[in-house]
Amino acid sequence: MGAIDGSQRLKEIQREYQESKKQWEEKEDKLKKRFILNAWLRLIAFTSAFALPFTFLSHWSYEFFACFIACFSCFLWLVWRANNIAYKRAYISHRIKLLTKELNYSTQNWLSETDGSEFIEPDHDYAHDLDLFGKGSLFQFINRTSTVGGLKQLAHKLKSISLFKSDILSKQKAIKELAEQNEFRQHFYALGALVAAANKKNRKIDLNKQPALNFISKSSQIAMAVFWIALLTTITLISFGIINSIAIVYLFFIGLGIVGARLKNINKVHNEVASLGNYLQRYAKMIRHIEDSDLHANYLLTLKSKLQSDGKTASEVTAQLAGLIKQFDQRLNMLLGVILNGFFLWDLLICIRLKAWYNKYGRQLQKWIDTLHEFEALNSLATFSYNHPHYVYPQTSDKIIFEANELGHPLIPGEERVSNNFSFSDQQRICVVTGANMAGKSTFLRTVGVALVLAGNGCAVAAKSFQYKPLPFITNMRAIDNLLKHESYFFAELSRLQMILERLKEKGELFFILDEILKGTNSLDKYQGSMALIKQLLKHNGCGLVATHDLELGELAKQTDGQVFNNCFEVSFNDEGLSFDYKLRTGVTESHNATYLMEQMGLIPSENVRL
Repeated sequence: MGAIDGSQRLKEIQREYQESKKQWEEKEDKLKKRFILNAWLRLIAFTSAFALPFTFLSHWSYEFFACFIACFSCFLWLVWRANNIAYKRAYISHRIKLLTKELNYSTQNWLSETDGSEFIEPDHDYAHDLDLFGKGSLFQFINRTSTVGGLKQLAHKLKSISLFKSDILSKQKAIKELAEQNEFRQHFYALGALVAAANKKNRKIDLNKQPALNFISKSSQIAMAVFWIALLTTITLISFGIINSIAIVYLFFIGLGIVGARLKNINKVHNEVASLGNYLQRYAKMIRHIEDSDLHANYLLTLKSKLQSDGKTASEVTAQLAGLIKQFDQRLNMLLGVILNGFFLWDLLICIRLKAWYNKYGRQLQKWIDTLHEFEALNSLATFSYNHPHYVYPQTSDKIIFEANELGHPLIPGEERVSNNFSFSDQQRICVVTGANMAGKSTFLRTVGVALVLAGNGCAVAAKSFQYKPLPFITNMRAIDNLLKHESYFFAELSRLQMILERLKEKGELFFILDEILKGTNSLDKYQGSMALIKQLLKHNGCGLVATHDLELGELAKQTDGQVFNNCFEVSFNDEGLSFDYKLRTGVTESHNATYLMEQMGLIPSENVRL
């Protein structure tokens, strides 16, 4: 009944995505028509502003100016409206892209998405061995971030699991809450996509690096104040006819001189903040979305509490900075920039305001943005949990090392996935997994590893039940030789194993996953070394899995009073060839298939070798 209910719920989720996508496409179609109509009206208004007054009215009369101002004001309003419609269309486009992505994931059509290859780290404790990044990776499957910062934060989460029960449970509650809020997650994603679009040049923006504003001294501010007083006084005297209006021209050039004397410093500041206005303004909308949301999980409330300062909301403060930068960009309009600087010392005024802002809030800006990136990463994990309602949230234990029912790998489609039950009993510490080639050993090891990564991030795992003891986690499944360091494959593997053993001695307890250790030596040496290594791991309180083709390692179960135990995967032969069921069994495997496969591929003569 549970499997049927799970399958039914998956179909309902897909229908929800399809219906939502259809609704947003209808909205996009209406906006497209409105945008085209607005473009025609804008052209008519602009043409009318110049054609009507000159054609039908007396030139330079009151009616002439009134008609021009009315038509041109209408044109400006239509320009504003066009920008507003364009923003809404961009937003809707991102909503549609996200829903399309969700539907593609449900049909296993997701390998074209961002794969996180840049985060591959061969020396990482477990990420490289578990294929967490790259084509067809867990990262590619889970990722629903839309900014570069969110992308990095999700990668960081997958590379650093929590080991504390309270932290894991806190993250679970947060992800459960977000999983139930589809609109919150999808709206947040679209806002993030608009942020990414605002950084069109893909500049690497370091918000911790503050612009060089120290050139504005107290004497500079006094000089500016004197100038403004002189300007106001001159305008007053001119209006009363006391002095000649030519005085305002002299002041205008004096103003340009004051700004020009500091132009090099001003240009440097502008280069450092240029184009950030629109970027930060869109980030402010992401912040406001969180501020306006009714959140309950303690982890989410803690994040939300970071988005404030001195009684002001982070969205308000960030929007203030964005507004200042946009005002600064007025200097890019040559005519307007000259007028503003000549009369108002505009560039210097904005620099003063920027300095005041950075002195008060500069150190908090990156913290606020990092909080948004954390929400993006959590949204990715929450979407994964929402899309798989039949998965289970793990329970933590102080005693049970690992216990799972119907555990499977989340990247294998449900209709193809073979799930297994696996557990350590009270006295068991190390499981030796044997099996023929392609029987499922490595996939099973990665299944366990991926489950631990998801569990350590408070996410649901592909199992019917799951309980485990959070432990430091390390793997050795894919040692790589290093020509630059003059390291052979075998030496690289030994170095990795040495590191695992030293880490175990340091931590006191460790969960490890080892796949076919000591592959780079002869069979006798490999057997003896593997036996000795496992005993060492056991001696220092290690626990985990060791996959091997060395069936003799199965004898360790007798030598260790059951602390080492055996599981295996079997393969059978029939009229159609090899048959794999990928089911985990108790004991040591009794099957092999290498010779048979070599015969089938024509590598060696057929001698009818069979099991």
